[in-house]
Amino acid sequence: MSNVLTKKDLRRCLNRYIFTRQSPFNYETMQSGGWVYSIHPAMEKIYDGDADLLAEKYKDHFKFYNTHPWMGNIILGACIAIESTKDPDATKQAVEMRTALMGPLAGIGDAIIWIMFMTILGAIAAYMALEGSIVGWVIAEVIQLVIWFAFYKLFFVAYEQGVTFVTTRSAQLQHITEAASVLGLSVVGALVASTVNVKFGITMSYGEVVQPVNDLLDSIIPHFGNVVTVALIYWGLGRKNMTSGKMIVLVLVAAILLSAIGVLA
Repeated sequence: MSNVLTKKDLRRCLNRYIFTRQSPFNYETMQSGGWVYSIHPAMEKIYDGDADLLAEKYKDHFKFYNTHPWMGNIILGACIAIESTKDPDATKQAVEMRTALMGPLAGIGDAIIWIMFMTILGAIAAYMALEGSIVGWVIAEVIQLVIWFAFYKLFFVAYEQGVTFVTTRSAQLQHITEAASVLGLSVVGALVASTVNVKFGITMSYGEVVQPVNDLLDSIIPHFGNVVTVALIYWGLGRKNMTSGKMIVLVLVAAILLSAIGVLA
């Protein structure tokens, strides 16, 4: 591998990527705009500032690209390593590797970062906040900083080791991905039962016997109101033109109206 790039050059690329990887996001090429902006300092030095040559290479780099933003650090390092060889097919190889890895690493990143860390740490922080403690929030923030630092460093490791690092580590992380998915689903299930609070206020009378509908439904499915509410929200978010913002407003309006007429307690 050529040593044309210095640590300073690599840091410029990485810092650009961290701050712009999703800023020019669009539905045609997704993250490719931030990607090209990020690799430019390295590409300019590798190819001696040849504007015409860079323009041709950027046509390839502007192709569709979308992955987990943190895992993109690793792909970026490996791709710059390939470009640093100045091989005639380096850009083609770099783009092909980027395309091949963006899907699998997105899945790994979603499972490890969004599900395992974000969901679990967020749940712990939220639960402790309900108890009046900020310890959970502090722990979550500290761990986030550690994760951020680790992925920052992995960019340089990927550059030094090139394609080998990404391909070998992605295979090893597959087991972690599966375990994280199971753990994340378990945490979400526990949150539905412990933090969502939907109770029905309707009662049924049989002579002198009064039967709350909520107790009857809970005997069929524990935390029936919580489960049904979460299921309806999940189903609704999959409908066309529905967004999380619209869903929040819809839930608030429904909760107020149903409480006002006595359906919800």
